[in-house]
This record gives sequence, C-alpha cells and structure tokens, in this order.
Amino acid sequence: MSEKKPSSFDVDRRDVVIGTGATAVAAAMSSGVALAQDKPVVLITGSNRGIGLGLAQAYAAKGWRVIATCRKPKKADELKLLAESNSDVIIEELDVTDHRQIDSLAKKYKDQPIDVLLNNAGILGGNENQIFGDYDFDAFDLIMDVNTKGPLKMAETFIDHVAKSEQKKIVNVSSAVSSITLTFGGQGFYRASKAALNMSMRTLSKELRRSDNEAHRDVIIALISPGVVDTDFAKNVPIPMISAEESAAGLVEMIDLYDMSLTGDLYEIGNKKIPW
Repeated sequence: MSEKKPSSFDVDRRDVVIGTGATAVAAAMSSGVALAQDKPVVLITGSNRGIGLGLAQAYAAKGWRVIATCRKPKKADELKLLAESNSDVIIEELDVTDHRQIDSLAKKYKDQPIDVLLNNAGILGGNENQIFGDYDFDAFDLIMDVNTKGPLKMAETFIDHVAKSEQKKIVNVSSAVSSITLTFGGQGFYRASKAALNMSMRTLSKELRRSDNEAHRDVIIALISPGVVDTDFAKNVPIPMISAEESAAGLVEMIDLYDMSLTGDLYEIGNKKIPW
C-alpha cells in the first residue's frame, strides 16, 4: 500500500475502510472522498447479511469497488472479514430511515461516480404485525420507511453520483409478492411497501427520461425480485428456496442485463418479467 499523504480525492484506504473510523475522516474532510476510477463502483444498502452480504461478496469477486453499507458495522462480522480480505471493499454506516445520514454519506462521496446504486435494505416487519383485526400500524410505518421511502431517498440523493458513472443504474430489490396476480394472503404491509416501491420507481423512470437535467435522462431504474431465498423473510415457507449466494448471483446477472429498454419494469432473477 502506498505511503504517500492523501490529497482531497486520493485517500489512503486505511482511513476509509470500516465503520466509525470512516465517519470521523469524513467529518474532517469537507472536500469529500473519491475512489480511483479504474474500476466500476457499487453502493449496496443492507449489506451485513443475507442477500446484501451475498451481493457485496459477488461484486468484490467481480473486481468491483464495493461501498457496503449497514446500520451496525461493528456487528457485521462477515462483512468485516470480506473487507479485511479485499482492499476494494469499504464499509460505511447507514440507516436508510435516517435521511440526514444518507445526505452525509452522499456528501462524503460527492465526486464519486457510482455505477450501480443497489437498494437492497428491507424488512419484513413481522408476520404477527400484519394480521387483519390486529394490525400494528406503527410497524406499517416502519416497513414503508425502510422498503419504500429509503430507496426513494437514496435515489434522490445519489442521482448525480449515478448519472456521472459509466453504467448509470439505480437497482431496487423488490419482491414477486408485490404482484396483484398472486392468489394467497398474508404479509399485507410488506407486500404493499414493495408495490409502492415498484410504482414509485416506475414513475421515477418516466420522470428521468424527460428531466430538465440532461445527465439524468440516461439513468436506468431496475426493479428485481431476488427469488424465494432461504433467509428470515421466507422462514417456514413450504416451497423450494435458493441460498442468499445463489440469489445474489442471479441479481448480478439480471443487473447486467438491464438497459434503457427495461427501465422501470419488474423482473425476477432468471430474466422473467413479473406483472404487477
């Protein structure tokens, strides 16, 4: 590793790798942080476990620079191991319900092109909170804050980072259960939040195409269902499931396929379009 002193946009990775140390450096550096431009960059929310961790691992294996965010970096043991073994992985603290924190992270990387902004963070919100006759509307508010408002805020705040990149993609992990074609009940809050995410992002895809900001017109909006994944979300579901690693690999393949002809549409991994 080079021992040269960092300039405003050439920062020794030891200053930005993990958690609170990165936050302290960001506060001290009003000019922001930018990574070398020799590799594509992905920013992933909710990357401490499950699909998000699988995505961080998959993009690191592809040779990308990975800005891996999560709410509690100190407890993200597997993610920390990935960062320790791969110099292109940077961990940042981020709660997508904290809009000031999103603004702060965007400012820190204000001159950094981000090829793929990957809105993965999401919560089920507890099946017990979504039972008609005993609805927990506080839980509904939190589910919407994380699953719908969070991705919208990320898109709004990081749009310029994405627009100045080569690939120009805002990717949202949606769900097949957001489709109105499904015939079973349950998880109404969660499903509503993903349906709202779909509509919000599809609307955004139309708005960007006619934006007054010419740079924004080429940004691609992706909505992808990760399949039925063996995580806490699908606990006790009596159907075949895939691993988080398999899902992440499918997501990366689908992200690579997305171009402007697919912007705003909902697909499942395996290139299957979902009606919703």
